[in-house]
Amino acid sequence: MRTLVKLLDTFIFNLINKNLIKVYRSTIEKFGYNAMGLHWSSKSSQEKRFFLINNLMKKYISSNNAKIADLGCGFGDFYEFLKHRNYNYIYKGYDINPEMIDYCKKKFQSSLFEISDEPTEMCDFTIISGTYNYAIFNSEKLWEKYLIHNLKKCFMKSSSGLIFNLQVSSKTKIVNNIYYAGHDFINKTLKENFKNVYYFSYVSTPKDGYFVILRN
Repeated sequence: MRTLVKLLDTFIFNLINKNLIKVYRSTIEKFGYNAMGLHWSSKSSQEKRFFLINNLMKKYISSNNAKIADLGCGFGDFYEFLKHRNYNYIYKGYDINPEMIDYCKKKFQSSLFEISDEPTEMCDFTIISGTYNYAIFNSEKLWEKYLIHNLKKCFMKSSSGLIFNLQVSSKTKIVNNIYYAGHDFINKTLKENFKNVYYFSYVSTPKDGYFVILRN
């Protein structure tokens, strides 16, 4: 029975990924290779999240030479953000969308980017910004199952932990395909699945929650 459930979950998660690829391909065709092509409202909105994620990285990552995996790297914007600030992290970007990875390989160093829904090699931290905001199906339980499944896969490949953000609300909901994690629910769920979970919120992004999951 467990094997059957696992096979069904794998099928559904693969279906979600295939549909996400189609959605983002359509968005790229409409808006181009920019922040709006990744469902961000603007470049400044995207970079505002990068600044806050980066502040958490500075707090929890002690080495400037740490290996980081950027999951859902899109067009390599976070890599560019770090590069312009002279960080020396050993970077690797991953995305399930072939068009995005092809774009990154042409724009940046080819070996830094790979098609995958998880890090393919061990890193110190996996960084995830906005990757799980866009929900394909209007089912909160299904999206949460998909979210936890992917976070667990990333955690397995991260020797120190994860740093990521989600849209949050007082109650879990999906509005116009955007998943909002219920504040109490998501903190409880994460603590049930991981040992050391830390939550942060900031006035500058009131609808966002920032999470750090540490191995030790």
